[in-house]
Amino acid sequence: MKGLFTIGEFSELSRISPKALRLYAEQGLLAPTRVDDESGYRYYRAEQLPAARLILLLRAADMPLREIRRFLVDPSPELLDQYERRLHDEHEARLEVLRYVRRVLEEAEMFEVQTKHVPAQQYVSKTANVTVDELGPFIQSSIGELAAGGIDGAPFTVFHGLVNETDDGPVEVGVPRGGGDRELPAGNVAFVAVSGDNAKFPEILGAYDALTRWAKEHGRDFAAPPREVYLSRPGEPAQWEVAWPLGQ
Repeated sequence: MKGLFTIGEFSELSRISPKALRLYAEQGLLAPTRVDDESGYRYYRAEQLPAARLILLLRAADMPLREIRRFLVDPSPELLDQYERRLHDEHEARLEVLRYVRRVLEEAEMFEVQTKHVPAQQYVSKTANVTVDELGPFIQSSIGELAAGGIDGAPFTVFHGLVNETDDGPVEVGVPRGGGDRELPAGNVAFVAVSGDNAKFPEILGAYDALTRWAKEHGRDFAAPPREVYLSRPGEPAQWEVAWPLGQ
């Protein structure tokens, strides 16, 4: 047809495979100009090449299709800036994990496991299922919200489930308060002191690993989920304890 390209011809011009072109049409990024009712053949116009080139370039930058669709509607530098900052942050996070793995291989850092008896503690709390990215903001906002009603000790987070790339808890943020509706039972805990950068991900994982190794080496069982106790005040360098209740 005059002025129209078949999907194969448009694929060669745009350097996008026919399979990808069909996907982009399904996702609302780049629909064919015409689809023959009888044959189902798809046809494109030359005027669609600039959009196809943008999609190709943004996919090369690993931008998700939903964000590309948004960019095609509003191709603003601000959206590119936002994505660039996120890429930078994600890249730095991955590099930090690799640096931590290197330290683990070199055994550059060890956590000292100690035990102690803790008394029963009444508290109020807030529980939610959260992703890795949501965890920190949820802890901070929950402590602020709960502490507004009074606080009688160091706030903490109980991890009732794993929080990682595939699991979302749940986690419970607690603030000690006399007369609270919940209670941490008295008992012995194994714990490690965590400070500074060691309180950040992924270094904090080393504290949990140290506790797990210690329990295995000493033939001890854990009686309840682990918790992080936040001893420092907001704005101060991190001073935490990672504690794990022990069985009898």
